[in-house]
Amino acid sequence: MTKNFLLTKEITESLFNRGFAVPVAAQEILSLSLSGGRLRHGEKRTIKIFLGGEPFDATLTSVDFDIKKNLTHKDMWQIVWSKNSPVAKKIREVFTAQKFFTLHATDMKDVFCLETNAACDELTLENLLDLSTLTDAQAQLVERFGLTKYRKVNREVGERLKREYRYRCQICGLDVGLFFGAQVCDCHHINYFSVSLDNAASNLLIVCPNHHRIIHAAQPTFDRERKLFRYPNGLEEVLRLNSHLL
Repeated sequence: MTKNFLLTKEITESLFNRGFAVPVAAQEILSLSLSGGRLRHGEKRTIKIFLGGEPFDATLTSVDFDIKKNLTHKDMWQIVWSKNSPVAKKIREVFTAQKFFTLHATDMKDVFCLETNAACDELTLENLLDLSTLTDAQAQLVERFGLTKYRKVNREVGERLKREYRYRCQICGLDVGLFFGAQVCDCHHINYFSVSLDNAASNLLIVCPNHHRIIHAAQPTFDRERKLFRYPNGLEEVLRLNSHLL
């Protein structure tokens, strides 16, 4: 059974009792392994999870929140089970002493593998000293041919905003490339371009690479009225710089 990496996450109490959330960034590639394609908002499907060589039933669900009240919020996917289900009992048996897990797609639709991430668990201060000896015998360049989606946007919209903010991050206010004599900042689509196809200035923020990565990893909601990001852990970050969002 061929396995393709989807995501890795830290093991928390939720994994043992309820399941885990699927990051928005992983939803599209996960959809390729679903017989029915991408989940509709609020939809639930039964999937198979292989764990320790055994198959278990689990539920892939798209959280059914009120879209009208959360216009900027992306669909939230979860892989869930009940606390006393066979898969939960197996997970408590296999993962209790571990720190990370990985989810892999397989060559069968609706079938996934859940495994411990021993490489992460064993990365201690002592063996960090041995990293210089690591090699990758599989490293190579591979040519592939096929259809590819790419963004077709007027980049001048973003470039004008970058110049407007003098290449500073609207969130932290920093010009992270200044010390190095470089202009380094990103354009972030508030409503993701892959969904909204909206490249207007009203849908763009200028952010430093750090904040760009954090936004995509943590998936905060953006409050347009208060001009702030609200993170799942309760943290709020107000835009320090803003001259174009009304």
